[in-house]
Amino acid sequence: MHQIKHVSFDLDGTLINSFPVMKKAWEHATAELSIKCGFSNYKKYVGLPFPKIIEQLGLEAYERDLSDLYFATTKALRHEVSMIDGASDLLSTLKSRGYSLSIITSKPRMNAELVVEQMGFDYDLLVCGDDYIRGKPDPIAGRDIFKTFDVKPAEVLYVGDMIFDFQFALNSGMDFVFFGDHGENRLPRNLCNSIREIAELGMLIDVLDAA
Repeated sequence: MHQIKHVSFDLDGTLINSFPVMKKAWEHATAELSIKCGFSNYKKYVGLPFPKIIEQLGLEAYERDLSDLYFATTKALRHEVSMIDGASDLLSTLKSRGYSLSIITSKPRMNAELVVEQMGFDYDLLVCGDDYIRGKPDPIAGRDIFKTFDVKPAEVLYVGDMIFDFQFALNSGMDFVFFGDHGENRLPRNLCNSIREIAELGMLIDVLDAA
């Protein structure tokens, strides 16, 4: 790993545990529209922008209604979202050590800002799914991080819990650390030996110290 100057994080599943709220919102939206598509199918694509998830599920005809229902519910239930253990302490420690920090999420800004404020995270920049036409794993958000913080791709570390986070880091030229409850989103077997994984967020300090 090169000398890291900037650390960037995914949000859902990395800094916050929002999957129970996502499940309630998805099940409510699909029930309201009489759509048979379980949350397990939706969860496979979490990490992509919502329109891309809907496209992957073949539900384009319902995109607007699904989006309105889903995000209204996640907004209403945001106080049920919990912080991943050690997330706030990790961000504060990294800031005290001089790292600049960003959060890059596929959540729309109206939802992401509310939940990040609720958690009280210490960071420098929040990048959201509706900031760009093309979201993760397209590298455009990464390129803006490089310009904003005057860093090279090799000086940036991205931390995420989904295969799409890894693809985003790879496409952007960033280093990557995999974290989270992998489940159906586990990295492909052929990548497991070449990608650093951490079981707890606090372990990221050891990764950076060893760089």
